[in-house]
Amino acid sequence: MKTCRPSLQKTCITYLNLLLLIAASTLLSACTSTGEIPNSERNQFVTMFYATVADVSPIKFESHAEEAAAMGAVEGALWNFGEDEMLFSALFGAVFSGMAVSIMEGDLNGLEVGLQAVDGDYVIVTTEQDDISVGDCVSVRVGGEVQLFHVHPDYCTSVY
Repeated sequence: MKTCRPSLQKTCITYLNLLLLIAASTLLSACTSTGEIPNSERNQFVTMFYATVADVSPIKFESHAEEAAAMGAVEGALWNFGEDEMLFSALFGAVFSGMAVSIMEGDLNGLEVGLQAVDGDYVIVTTEQDDISVGDCVSVRVGGEVQLFHVHPDYCTSVY
């Protein structure tokens, strides 16, 4: 196994510590509880209604991995500016930053869902959920975010 050269020992330790910190943060964030209402919904108007899924179209959400890779390359180059390792640092910064942002963003696939509400309104929402199909009866919760929950089809029968 190749070790760091003595002139790079401090840099290698710094990168290793940073990598360990990010890995620990990622693991700890995966342990957060689910099912809680996000803080962004404090003091918000929340509405709920029932609707039948009328249309489903796949979409792709934007990614910021390319911008992160560019910034990582600049930071890496500036870290060792004027030294022999400048190119290596720029490449390492680009790859590490781009991968970190990609991991944090997660899956960029989603759905644009057209909903025919029981009261006759037609609304379109975007969601990361992948278990929505045309004809499903859903309860729609609109607050800071939109959440769709499958419910029994009786809830989607028109009351009019």
